Amino acid sequence: MRPLEPHRDVGAYALGVLGAADTFRFEEHLAGCAHCARLLEELGSVEALLAAYARWTPPGVDPVAVPSPALLHAALDAVGGRLRARRRVRLG
Repeated sequence: MRPLEPHRDVGAYALGVLGAADTFRFEEHLAGCAHCARLLEELGSVEALLAAYARWTPPGVDPVAVPSPALLHAALDAVGGRLRARRRVRLG
């Protein structure tokens, strides 16, 4: 079990990923913390969106696929090219 970080555990609680003991301690904290109660209410809409996204994901598609290093390098090269072009325009 890890130490409770109540104000940072709101998201984990909303997603239901806290263990039983941490859930119990967070609920005790939540009973007296208006700030966490507001955050939990706001995160309720995020949880609903994530659930809807999970339903919309086609079978066989990994919703959290990791892009290849080549894609990262291509994106960085494209951004770098644009930044160099802007500098040339300003300096020229």
